[in-house]
Amino acid sequence: MIKILNGKHKQTQQAALADMFRLRKKVFHDLLKWDVQVQGDFEMDHYDDANPIYVMSYDDTTGRLRGALRLLPTLGPNMLDDTFPVLLDSQPEIRSASIWESSRFCIDPEISLDRSSNQVSVAAAELMCGVGELGLASNLSHIVTVTDVFLERMFRRMGCPGERIGAPHKIGSVHAVAIAWEVNHDLLDRMKQVATISGSLLPAPMSLEQARAA
Repeated sequence: MIKILNGKHKQTQQAALADMFRLRKKVFHDLLKWDVQVQGDFEMDHYDDANPIYVMSYDDTTGRLRGALRLLPTLGPNMLDDTFPVLLDSQPEIRSASIWESSRFCIDPEISLDRSSNQVSVAAAELMCGVGELGLASNLSHIVTVTDVFLERMFRRMGCPGERIGAPHKIGSVHAVAIAWEVNHDLLDRMKQVATISGSLLPAPMSLEQARAA
């Protein structure tokens, strides 16, 4: 099950967002040892103040949060252009209304063995397909992300290898790389086929701007 929230929901969806920020701390700070900003039990940064969209995957039976990611338009603050421009390999900044950035992709490590038929996490598949549906509804051309080479291999297993924007660079303890995915029906259909997902994942048809304004 997918839920879509935005940064304006800090008051009305406090519990859901708190679960997500706690999961991010558990994954990025506690497990992966990334150099991230921690506030108590939460991992948060200034991009969370830019009214992002949060895509969140929940277990249909227990209602437990399984994974989440963050989406921001590249016309505003985003990690690739503003924090990790080295991954562009001297190419121009990516600033386009038709390109959004995905970041803070995380899956609860305690339930990461919850797999679909091809050994891809159900939560990971739901998140990626949910982004695909939002992108298509918004007429996006691409989704970009900063990730590590481990997650890049997972994306390949999901049927969405993407294209490297530049060469990988070691940032802290991570071999990081910038990836771009073309948003199209073929890619979404392929991901859903790999993950054995049928039908729409979004609670209702919506574009990114609609989700951001809700």
